[in-house]
Amino acid sequence: NLYQGSCFDEAITKEVSNRAEVGMINPPYSQKGEGLHELDFVHHLLNCIKPNGITLAIVPMSCATSPHPIKDKILENHRLDAVMSMPDSVFHPIGVVTCIMVFTAHVPHEQNPFYKSWFGYWKNDGYIKTKHKGRIDGGDWKNIEESWLEAYFNRSEIPGVSVLKKVNSQDEWCAE
Repeated sequence: NLYQGSCFDEAITKEVSNRAEVGMINPPYSQKGEGLHELDFVHHLLNCIKPNGITLAIVPMSCATSPHPIKDKILENHRLDAVMSMPDSVFHPIGVVTCIMVFTAHVPHEQNPFYKSWFGYWKNDGYIKTKHKGRIDGGDWKNIEESWLEAYFNRSEIPGVSVLKKVNSQDEWCAE
């Protein structure tokens, strides 16, 4: 079930469309050219997923905080369920700050005018940077992971950690 080629190739897109219920993507960052923004990759993946399927994307935080026309296209047909702000050093030693976006495919964001997306501030994962091993577990990851997952699945609002908010394409999509 692997295809070698561009995800934008029409033949590949036709072959994979509406076959998967879950999509995960870490698109290439900072590509130059029309249609190569990180959110273009996310939008394309969302369009390939079965209706009501879930898509997760780890993208630069700028995708959540900066205006971009593709955000309108995404929300027109897909619902933003959650965004988690990740630790600044997830990709250490690369300095890009990231977030994880979670969408439900083919459910327009405005279908429910009262829907609130969930935003998590997941900056402290308990990992520490070491000189020769990179990021290693500081000893508390299991407890942190459990608390994050509980808050996410229960859509809990926890001061300083998570919030529910109605958003549109012009808003910043982050807990900060």
